[in-house]
Amino acid sequence: MENLTIKPSYVSLFSCIGPKCADSCCNDWMITFDKQSYKKTLKNKYLADVAKFALYETKDSESSWAIVNLDKNGACPFLTPQKLCNIHAKAGEKALSHTCKTYPKRDQFIGPDKYQSLYLSCPEVARIVLFDDNAFQFSANASGNKTVNTPSPEWLEKTYEYSLDLLLNSGLNWQESFLAIGLLVKTSDEVRTNKANIQQLEVRYNQLLSMSQMGMISKQFNTIPYTSLPQQHTFVAIHDALCTMHSRSTRPRFESINNAITALCNEQNDYSIEGINRIWNTEIETQLTDHSELFTKFILYSMFHNHFPMHAEHDPEQVFQQLIIDCFMIRCYLAATYAAEKQLTEENIIKCFQVYHVVRQHKPKFIERIKNILSEYGLTSLPSAISLLKTQ
Repeated sequence: MENLTIKPSYVSLFSCIGPKCADSCCNDWMITFDKQSYKKTLKNKYLADVAKFALYETKDSESSWAIVNLDKNGACPFLTPQKLCNIHAKAGEKALSHTCKTYPKRDQFIGPDKYQSLYLSCPEVARIVLFDDNAFQFSANASGNKTVNTPSPEWLEKTYEYSLDLLLNSGLNWQESFLAIGLLVKTSDEVRTNKANIQQLEVRYNQLLSMSQMGMISKQFNTIPYTSLPQQHTFVAIHDALCTMHSRSTRPRFESINNAITALCNEQNDYSIEGINRIWNTEIETQLTDHSELFTKFILYSMFHNHFPMHAEHDPEQVFQQLIIDCFMIRCYLAATYAAEKQLTEENIIKCFQVYHVVRQHKPKFIERIKNILSEYGLTSLPSAISLLKTQ
Protein backbone atom coordinates (compact mmCIF):
# COMPACT_ATOMS: atom_id res chain seq x y z
CA MET A 1 0.00 0.00 0.00
CA GLU A 2 1.29 3.46 -0.91
CA ASN A 3 2.15 5.86 1.90
CA LEU A 4 -0.41 8.60 2.56
CA THR A 5 -0.47 12.27 3.47
CA ILE A 6 -3.35 12.93 5.87
CA LYS A 7 -4.45 16.54 6.08
CA PRO A 8 -7.39 18.36 7.69
CA SER A 9 -8.82 21.27 5.72
CA TYR A 10 -7.76 23.79 8.38
CA VAL A 11 -4.23 23.36 6.97
CA SER A 12 -5.37 24.33 3.47
CA LEU A 13 -7.55 27.16 4.77
CA PHE A 14 -4.65 28.83 6.58
CA SER A 15 -2.85 31.82 5.10
CA CYS A 16 -0.57 34.10 7.13
CA ILE A 17 -2.19 37.49 7.67
CA GLY A 18 1.17 39.17 8.40
CA PRO A 19 0.87 42.64 9.95
CA LYS A 20 -2.81 42.08 10.78
CA CYS A 21 -1.92 39.28 13.21
CA ALA A 22 -2.91 39.96 16.83
CA ASP A 23 0.13 38.13 18.20
CA SER A 24 2.80 38.00 15.51
CA CYS A 25 5.39 35.21 15.56
CA CYS A 26 7.91 37.88 14.53
CA ASN A 27 7.81 39.21 18.11
CA ASP A 28 9.08 37.63 21.34
CA TRP A 29 9.86 34.25 19.79
CA MET A 30 13.30 32.65 19.73
CA ILE A 31 13.99 32.47 16.00
CA THR A 32 16.71 30.02 15.00
CA PHE A 33 18.60 30.01 11.70
CA ASP A 34 19.98 26.88 10.11
CA LYS A 35 23.55 27.12 8.80
CA GLN A 36 22.60 27.45 5.14
CA SER A 37 20.01 30.21 5.68
CA TYR A 38 22.38 32.03 8.01
CA LYS A 39 25.18 32.15 5.41
CA LYS A 40 22.81 33.20 2.63
CA THR A 41 21.50 36.08 4.72
CA LEU A 42 24.99 37.31 5.57
CA LYS A 43 25.96 37.28 1.90
CA ASN A 44 22.87 39.13 0.67
CA LYS A 45 23.84 42.73 -0.11
CA TYR A 46 20.45 44.05 1.02
CA LEU A 47 20.47 42.19 4.33
CA ALA A 48 24.13 41.90 5.34
CA ASP A 49 24.32 45.14 7.35
CA VAL A 50 21.36 44.19 9.53
CA ALA A 51 22.42 40.54 9.71
CA LYS A 52 25.79 41.42 11.25
CA PHE A 53 24.15 42.64 14.47
CA ALA A 54 20.80 40.82 14.22
CA LEU A 55 22.17 37.28 14.06
CA TYR A 56 24.18 35.63 16.81
CA GLU A 57 26.09 32.44 16.11
CA THR A 58 25.39 29.54 18.46
CA LYS A 59 26.60 26.64 16.26
CA ASP A 60 24.47 24.20 18.26
CA SER A 61 23.83 22.13 15.15
CA GLU A 62 23.47 22.45 11.37
CA SER A 63 19.74 23.15 11.88
CA SER A 64 20.34 25.58 14.79
CA TRP A 65 23.38 27.60 13.74
CA ALA A 66 22.33 31.08 14.89
CA ILE A 67 19.57 32.93 16.69
CA VAL A 68 18.00 36.33 16.07
CA ASN A 69 18.77 39.12 18.53
CA LEU A 70 15.36 40.71 19.02
CA ASP A 71 15.21 44.48 19.43
CA LYS A 72 14.27 46.27 22.67
CA ASN A 73 10.57 45.85 21.84
CA GLY A 74 10.94 42.11 21.27
CA ALA A 75 10.61 42.43 17.48
CA CYS A 76 12.70 40.74 14.81
CA PRO A 77 15.19 43.31 13.39
CA PHE A 78 14.38 42.11 9.86
CA LEU A 79 10.84 43.51 10.08
CA THR A 80 10.02 46.53 7.96
CA PRO A 81 8.09 49.50 9.41
CA GLN A 82 5.02 47.90 7.84
CA LYS A 83 5.72 44.74 9.92
CA LEU A 84 6.61 42.70 6.84
CA CYS A 85 9.65 40.43 6.56
CA ASN A 86 12.63 42.06 4.86
CA ILE A 87 14.32 38.71 4.23
CA HIS A 88 11.26 37.48 2.36
CA ALA A 89 11.02 40.77 0.45
CA LYS A 90 14.70 41.03 -0.51
CA ALA A 91 15.73 37.40 -0.93
CA GLY A 92 12.52 35.38 -1.30
CA GLU A 93 10.95 32.57 0.69
CA LYS A 94 13.85 30.17 0.09
CA ALA A 95 16.15 32.45 2.09
CA LEU A 96 14.03 32.24 5.23
CA SER A 97 15.20 30.20 8.18
CA HIS A 98 13.59 26.82 8.69
CA THR A 99 11.62 28.24 11.65
CA CYS A 100 10.17 31.13 9.66
CA LYS A 101 9.61 28.98 6.59
CA THR A 102 7.58 26.34 8.38
CA TYR A 103 5.76 27.87 11.37
CA PRO A 104 2.88 27.33 12.14
CA LYS A 105 2.99 24.12 10.09
CA ARG A 106 3.71 20.79 11.68
CA ASP A 107 4.41 17.60 9.74
CA GLN A 108 5.02 14.32 11.49
CA PHE A 109 5.44 10.78 10.24
CA ILE A 110 3.42 8.15 12.10
CA GLY A 111 4.07 4.70 10.74
CA PRO A 112 4.26 5.01 6.94
CA ASP A 113 2.04 8.09 6.70
CA LYS A 114 2.60 11.83 7.01
CA TYR A 115 0.17 13.84 9.15
CA GLN A 116 -0.04 17.58 8.48
CA SER A 117 -1.28 20.02 11.08
CA LEU A 118 -0.84 23.57 12.40
CA TYR A 119 0.03 24.99 15.81
CA LEU A 120 -2.79 26.58 17.80
CA SER A 121 -0.27 29.10 19.19
CA CYS A 122 -0.95 31.09 16.01
CA PRO A 123 -4.08 33.31 16.37
CA GLU A 124 -5.16 32.79 12.76
CA VAL A 125 -4.91 29.01 13.16
CA ALA A 126 -7.00 29.23 16.33
CA ARG A 127 -9.63 31.26 14.46
CA ILE A 128 -9.92 28.69 11.69
CA VAL A 129 -9.92 25.65 14.00
CA LEU A 130 -12.52 27.07 16.37
CA PHE A 131 -14.81 29.03 14.04
CA ASP A 132 -14.53 27.85 10.44
CA ASP A 133 -17.29 25.32 9.70
CA ASN A 134 -15.11 23.66 7.08
CA ALA A 135 -12.03 23.21 9.27
CA PHE A 136 -12.34 19.47 9.81
CA GLN A 137 -12.70 17.90 6.40
CA PHE A 138 -9.95 15.32 6.12
CA SER A 139 -8.15 14.13 3.02
CA ALA A 140 -5.84 11.15 2.61
CA ASN A 141 -3.80 11.20 -0.60
CA ALA A 142 -0.85 9.22 -1.87
CA SER A 143 2.30 10.99 -0.69
CA GLY A 144 4.61 9.62 -3.38
CA ASN A 145 6.99 8.53 -0.63
CA LYS A 146 7.99 4.90 -1.13
CA THR A 147 10.03 4.63 2.07
CA VAL A 148 9.17 1.54 4.10
CA ASN A 149 8.62 2.60 7.71
CA THR A 150 7.78 0.59 10.81
CA PRO A 151 3.98 0.49 11.25
CA SER A 152 2.49 2.40 14.15
CA PRO A 153 1.55 0.09 17.07
CA GLU A 154 -1.90 -1.42 16.67
CA TRP A 155 -2.95 -0.44 20.20
CA LEU A 156 -2.15 3.22 19.41
CA GLU A 157 -4.05 3.31 16.12
CA LYS A 158 -7.11 1.62 17.61
CA THR A 159 -7.09 3.91 20.65
CA TYR A 160 -6.81 6.95 18.39
CA GLU A 161 -9.68 5.78 16.18
CA TYR A 162 -11.96 4.70 19.04
CA SER A 163 -11.32 7.89 21.05
CA LEU A 164 -12.35 10.06 18.11
CA ASP A 165 -15.50 8.00 17.67
CA LEU A 166 -16.42 8.28 21.35
CA LEU A 167 -15.94 12.04 21.15
CA LEU A 168 -18.00 12.56 18.01
CA ASN A 169 -20.52 9.72 17.77
CA SER A 170 -21.39 8.54 21.27
CA GLY A 171 -24.17 11.07 21.92
CA LEU A 172 -22.30 12.39 24.99
CA ASN A 173 -21.38 15.99 25.70
CA TRP A 174 -17.66 16.75 25.64
CA GLN A 175 -17.23 16.41 29.42
CA GLU A 176 -18.98 13.03 29.52
CA SER A 177 -17.07 11.80 26.48
CA PHE A 178 -13.87 12.33 28.47
CA LEU A 179 -15.05 9.71 30.96
CA ALA A 180 -15.67 7.18 28.19
CA ILE A 181 -12.31 7.96 26.59
CA GLY A 182 -10.58 7.69 29.95
CA LEU A 183 -12.02 4.21 30.50
CA LEU A 184 -10.87 3.24 27.01
CA VAL A 185 -7.37 4.58 27.67
CA LYS A 186 -7.04 2.44 30.80
CA THR A 187 -7.61 -0.67 28.69
CA SER A 188 -5.31 0.73 26.02
CA ASP A 189 -2.50 1.05 28.55
CA GLU A 190 -3.03 -2.53 29.66
CA VAL A 191 -2.68 -3.66 26.04
CA ARG A 192 0.41 -1.48 25.59
CA THR A 193 2.09 -3.08 28.61
CA ASN A 194 1.02 -6.60 27.57
CA LYS A 195 -1.40 -7.02 30.46
CA ALA A 196 -4.27 -7.51 28.02
CA ASN A 197 -4.54 -8.63 24.40
CA ILE A 198 -5.46 -6.35 21.53
CA GLN A 199 -8.92 -7.89 21.12
CA GLN A 200 -9.91 -6.57 24.54
CA LEU A 201 -9.48 -3.02 23.30
CA GLU A 202 -12.21 -3.48 20.68
CA VAL A 203 -14.41 -5.25 23.22
CA ARG A 204 -13.98 -2.34 25.62
CA TYR A 205 -14.75 0.22 22.91
CA ASN A 206 -18.02 -1.56 21.99
CA GLN A 207 -18.96 -1.75 25.67
CA LEU A 208 -18.38 1.96 26.12
CA LEU A 209 -20.36 2.82 23.01
CA SER A 210 -23.30 0.77 24.29
CA MET A 211 -22.99 2.26 27.78
CA SER A 212 -22.99 5.75 26.27
CA GLN A 213 -26.12 5.09 24.23
CA MET A 214 -27.89 3.60 27.28
CA GLY A 215 -27.10 6.65 29.43
CA MET A 216 -24.78 4.76 31.76
CA ILE A 217 -21.72 6.95 31.09
CA SER A 218 -23.74 10.09 31.80
CA LYS A 219 -24.92 8.59 35.09
CA GLN A 220 -21.37 7.67 36.07
CA PHE A 221 -20.21 11.18 35.23
CA ASN A 222 -22.92 12.67 37.44
CA THR A 223 -21.83 10.56 40.43
CA ILE A 224 -18.31 12.06 40.38
CA PRO A 225 -18.38 14.83 43.00
CA TYR A 226 -17.46 18.45 42.45
CA THR A 227 -14.75 19.57 44.85
CA SER A 228 -13.39 23.09 44.56
CA LEU A 229 -10.19 22.79 46.61
CA PRO A 230 -8.29 20.46 44.22
CA GLN A 231 -9.38 22.70 41.35
CA GLN A 232 -8.15 25.75 43.26
CA HIS A 233 -4.72 24.25 43.91
CA THR A 234 -4.37 22.93 40.38
CA PHE A 235 -5.37 26.18 38.72
CA VAL A 236 -3.04 28.29 40.86
CA ALA A 237 -0.06 26.00 40.25
CA ILE A 238 -0.57 25.70 36.49
CA HIS A 239 -1.38 29.37 35.95
CA ASP A 240 1.75 30.34 37.88
CA ALA A 241 3.79 27.98 35.67
CA LEU A 242 2.24 29.54 32.57
CA CYS A 243 3.11 33.04 33.78
CA THR A 244 6.70 31.99 34.48
CA MET A 245 7.29 30.25 31.15
CA HIS A 246 5.33 32.50 28.78
CA SER A 247 7.63 34.49 26.50
CA ARG A 248 5.07 37.31 26.27
CA SER A 249 3.86 37.47 29.87
CA THR A 250 4.46 41.24 30.00
CA ARG A 251 2.63 41.95 26.75
CA PRO A 252 -0.95 43.35 26.74
CA ARG A 253 -2.48 40.21 25.20
CA PHE A 254 -1.30 37.94 28.01
CA GLU A 255 -1.78 40.60 30.68
CA SER A 256 -5.45 41.03 29.76
CA ILE A 257 -6.08 37.40 30.74
CA ASN A 258 -3.90 37.58 33.83
CA ASN A 259 -5.63 40.79 34.96
CA ALA A 260 -9.03 39.17 34.45
CA ILE A 261 -7.95 36.27 36.68
CA THR A 262 -6.53 38.63 39.31
CA ALA A 263 -9.78 40.62 39.40
CA LEU A 264 -11.55 37.48 40.64
CA CYS A 265 -9.25 37.04 43.65
CA ASN A 266 -11.02 36.54 46.98
CA GLU A 267 -10.52 38.54 50.19
CA GLN A 268 -7.33 36.58 50.94
CA ASN A 269 -5.98 37.62 47.53
CA ASP A 270 -6.17 34.02 46.30
CA TYR A 271 -7.47 33.05 42.88
CA SER A 272 -11.14 32.18 43.30
CA ILE A 273 -12.07 28.98 41.49
CA GLU A 274 -15.54 29.25 43.03
CA GLY A 275 -16.01 32.63 41.39
CA ILE A 276 -14.68 31.34 38.07
CA ASN A 277 -17.00 28.33 38.09
CA ARG A 278 -19.98 30.42 39.17
CA ILE A 279 -19.50 32.66 36.15
CA TRP A 280 -19.26 29.61 33.92
CA ASN A 281 -22.49 28.16 35.31
CA THR A 282 -24.61 31.32 35.48
CA GLU A 283 -23.34 33.26 32.48
CA ILE A 284 -21.48 31.24 29.89
CA GLU A 285 -23.46 28.01 29.92
CA THR A 286 -26.77 29.85 29.81
CA GLN A 287 -25.84 32.50 27.25
CA LEU A 288 -23.25 30.91 24.97
CA THR A 289 -24.90 27.94 23.37
CA ASP A 290 -21.86 27.26 21.16
CA HIS A 291 -19.42 26.67 24.04
CA SER A 292 -19.86 22.89 23.80
CA GLU A 293 -19.05 22.86 20.10
CA LEU A 294 -15.95 24.95 20.73
CA PHE A 295 -14.52 22.37 23.11
CA THR A 296 -15.48 19.47 20.87
CA LYS A 297 -13.59 21.14 18.02
CA PHE A 298 -10.63 21.80 20.29
CA ILE A 299 -10.48 18.20 21.55
CA LEU A 300 -10.80 16.90 17.98
CA TYR A 301 -7.94 19.19 16.94
CA SER A 302 -5.77 18.08 19.88
CA MET A 303 -6.37 14.40 19.23
CA PHE A 304 -5.44 14.74 15.57
CA HIS A 305 -2.54 17.13 16.12
CA ASN A 306 -0.91 14.87 18.72
CA HIS A 307 -2.22 11.56 17.39
CA PHE A 308 -3.78 10.85 20.79
CA PRO A 309 -2.60 9.22 22.99
CA MET A 310 0.85 9.14 21.38
CA HIS A 311 3.76 10.63 23.32
CA ALA A 312 7.45 9.79 23.38
CA GLU A 313 7.83 10.17 27.15
CA HIS A 314 4.40 9.94 28.78
CA ASP A 315 2.05 6.98 29.00
CA PRO A 316 -1.50 7.14 27.54
CA GLU A 317 -3.16 7.91 30.87
CA GLN A 318 -0.82 10.87 31.44
CA VAL A 319 -1.54 12.19 27.94
CA PHE A 320 -5.27 11.87 28.69
CA GLN A 321 -4.87 13.79 31.96
CA GLN A 322 -2.95 16.56 30.19
CA LEU A 323 -5.80 17.01 27.70
CA ILE A 324 -8.24 17.36 30.61
CA ILE A 325 -5.97 20.03 32.10
CA ASP A 326 -5.99 21.91 28.79
CA CYS A 327 -9.79 22.06 28.80
CA PHE A 328 -9.88 22.95 32.51
CA MET A 329 -7.46 25.86 32.17
CA ILE A 330 -9.04 27.27 29.00
CA ARG A 331 -12.49 27.03 30.61
CA CYS A 332 -11.19 29.09 33.54
CA TYR A 333 -9.64 31.69 31.22
CA LEU A 334 -12.86 32.01 29.24
CA ALA A 335 -14.89 32.54 32.43
CA ALA A 336 -12.47 35.14 33.79
CA THR A 337 -12.38 36.97 30.46
CA TYR A 338 -16.17 37.04 30.37
CA ALA A 339 -16.23 38.53 33.87
CA ALA A 340 -13.81 41.27 32.82
CA GLU A 341 -15.31 42.08 29.42
CA LYS A 342 -18.99 41.28 30.14
CA GLN A 343 -19.00 39.34 26.88
CA LEU A 344 -17.07 36.68 25.01
CA THR A 345 -16.33 37.90 21.52
CA GLU A 346 -14.77 35.67 18.88
CA GLU A 347 -11.48 37.50 19.44
CA ASN A 348 -11.64 36.91 23.21
CA ILE A 349 -12.23 33.21 22.71
CA ILE A 350 -9.36 32.94 20.22
CA LYS A 351 -7.10 34.79 22.66
CA CYS A 352 -7.79 32.36 25.53
CA PHE A 353 -7.02 29.27 23.45
CA GLN A 354 -4.04 30.78 21.62
CA VAL A 355 -2.25 32.44 24.55
CA TYR A 356 -2.36 29.19 26.54
CA HIS A 357 -0.91 27.22 23.64
CA VAL A 358 2.10 29.50 23.21
CA VAL A 359 3.44 27.66 26.27
CA ARG A 360 1.55 24.38 25.98
CA GLN A 361 2.80 23.55 22.49
CA HIS A 362 6.34 24.94 22.69
CA LYS A 363 7.59 24.44 26.24
CA PRO A 364 8.19 20.76 27.10
CA LYS A 365 8.94 21.74 30.70
CA PHE A 366 5.35 22.96 31.03
CA ILE A 367 3.99 19.52 30.16
CA GLU A 368 6.33 18.00 32.73
CA ARG A 369 5.12 20.54 35.29
CA ILE A 370 1.50 19.54 34.61
CA LYS A 371 2.41 15.91 35.22
CA ASN A 372 4.07 16.77 38.53
CA ILE A 373 1.16 18.97 39.67
CA LEU A 374 -1.38 16.21 39.00
CA SER A 375 0.74 13.79 41.00
CA GLU A 376 1.31 16.28 43.82
CA TYR A 377 -2.41 16.95 44.28
CA GLY A 378 -3.53 13.34 43.85
CA LEU A 379 -5.33 13.86 40.54
CA THR A 380 -3.96 10.90 38.62
CA SER A 381 -6.94 8.56 39.02
CA LEU A 382 -9.69 8.74 36.41
CA PRO A 383 -12.44 10.04 38.79
CA SER A 384 -10.16 12.72 40.27
CA ALA A 385 -9.04 13.91 36.84
CA ILE A 386 -12.63 14.00 35.58
CA SER A 387 -13.64 16.00 38.67
CA LEU A 388 -11.67 18.95 37.24
CA LEU A 389 -14.31 19.20 34.51
CA LYS A 390 -17.13 19.67 37.04
CA THR A 391 -18.24 23.20 37.88
CA GLN A 392 -20.94 22.49 40.48
